[in-house]
Amino acid sequence: MSAPTATRPAPAPPNPVAAPGPWRSELRRGLAPWAGAAVLLTLAVTMGTKAAEWQGDWARTHGLLRTTTMLLLGPLVAAAGCRQGGREHRRGTGDLLRQAVRGRRERALTALAPLVACVVAAQLLGTAGVYLATWPYSLGGGLTWGHGLLHVADAVLVAGLTAVGFVVGRVVTWRGTALVLALGCYLLLGVSAYVDTPSGRLAPAQEPGVSEGIPALWLAPVIAVWVGGLALAALVGHLARRRLLALVPLLAAALAGTVLVQTGDDAWRTDPRAQRLVCDDGTPRICVTERHRNLLAPAGEALSGLRERLAGAPGLPERFAEERRGHRVRRDSGEVPLPSFTPLGRTVVRGEVADEAVFTWETVAGLISPDCPDPSGGALEDVVWTYLAPAHRRNLSDPADALKRAERYRGAEGVAETRAALNKLDRLRALPETERAAWLGAYLAAARRCDSAAQPTL
Repeated sequence: MSAPTATRPAPAPPNPVAAPGPWRSELRRGLAPWAGAAVLLTLAVTMGTKAAEWQGDWARTHGLLRTTTMLLLGPLVAAAGCRQGGREHRRGTGDLLRQAVRGRRERALTALAPLVACVVAAQLLGTAGVYLATWPYSLGGGLTWGHGLLHVADAVLVAGLTAVGFVVGRVVTWRGTALVLALGCYLLLGVSAYVDTPSGRLAPAQEPGVSEGIPALWLAPVIAVWVGGLALAALVGHLARRRLLALVPLLAAALAGTVLVQTGDDAWRTDPRAQRLVCDDGTPRICVTERHRNLLAPAGEALSGLRERLAGAPGLPERFAEERRGHRVRRDSGEVPLPSFTPLGRTVVRGEVADEAVFTWETVAGLISPDCPDPSGGALEDVVWTYLAPAHRRNLSDPADALKRAERYRGAEGVAETRAALNKLDRLRALPETERAAWLGAYLAAARRCDSAAQPTL
C-alpha cells in the first residue's frame, strides 16, 4: 500500500490594488488642477501688469482685486465648470454611467467638488499673494474686517459661477457652450458693475464711488447669500429629486438682492483716516492723511530743498497739506495743497515719490499760484518758480533752452523778456540770505492776496 501524497496548498491570489478615490483621480488627471492654475495665472498676470497702480495702497489693492475676480475670474471659472459638466456628453459615456452604482447626484458632485475646491483655493491664494506684494510699500491705513469678508464673498461668487457653469454644461450639449457662457458672464457682470442704477448694486464686486470707503460687516454675508443662493438654486434644481427645494435658496437670494438694492452706498462709510492729518516738525509742516502716513518721510525728503530755500521768509504758510475729500484748500487758510498722491503710478510709485523735481514743482504751483481770479502771476512768477524748484526742467532752469523756446514762439521780444528774467534770477540768487528771505516773504504775501502789482521789485 503506497503512502498518500501530500498536496500543496494553492497560492493565495495577490492583493488587488485599491482603486484610486474619485477626488484623487480628478486632481491627478482631471480639469480641476488646470483650472486652479489658470485662475492663479490670470490673477497674477492681471495684477502684475498694473502693479504701479495698486502696490502700497490697501484700498486700491482691494478694489482692483475684487474687480479682477468678478470680470476675469468669474467668466473663466464659469467656462471651466461648463467644460467639466459636459464631459460625459463629449466622451459619450452618459448611457454607461447611468447604469453605475453611484447615482446621478453623487456622480455630479464628485466631478464638481474638486473643481470648486481648486478654483476657490487658487483665488484665495492669489488674493493673499497680492496683499503680501503690497505690504512692503504700504502708504499707511490698512483694511478692516469688512474688507476681508468681502473676499470671502468673492470666493462664494467663484464657487457659484463654477457650479452654474457645470449645470449649463450638463444641460446643453453643444461644444461651444463654454465660450458663449464665458462671454455672456463677462458682459452681464461688466454691465452691472458700471451702470449707475439701483440694479447695478447687485454687482457682486460693487464698490463705492470713493476708494476710501469702509464696508459694513453685514455687506459680505448679504452678497454671499445673493450670489450663492442663485448658484445653489440652479444646482438643486438640476440634481435634486424634489426640484421645488430650489425655491428655498432662490427666495434667500431674492431677499438678499432686495437688501442690496435698497441700501446701496449706505453699506459703505467714509474712512475717518482719510480726513485726519499727521504732520512732521519742519517749517512749513508737511501733513498727510492717516491713510498715507508712510508717505510723510518721502514727501519731506522731496521738499527738503524747497523748505531750505524758504527758510527765514516771513509770513510762510503754516503747512503743506494733502487735500481731503470735501475739504478745499483756500489761499487764506494757511495751507498749501500737496500734489495728489492718488491715483498711484504718477506721483507715487511703490511707496516712494516718483519724481522729486516734479513733486516740488507742483507744490510750488500751489504756493505762488493760488486760486486767484487772474491766473497770471506777474512778470516775476517764472523767476520765483525757477528759484524755488531749480531741479525741474522748466521755466528758466535751462537758460539756453529757455532762450531757444522764446525765440521760436515769441521772436525777438520774447528773447529780450527771457534775458531780463534770467538777469533777475541771478540777482535773486546773489542776494544775502536775510534780504532774499524778506523779499520772498513779500512776494508770497502779494501772491496770496492775488495782487501782482504789489510784488516787490528785483
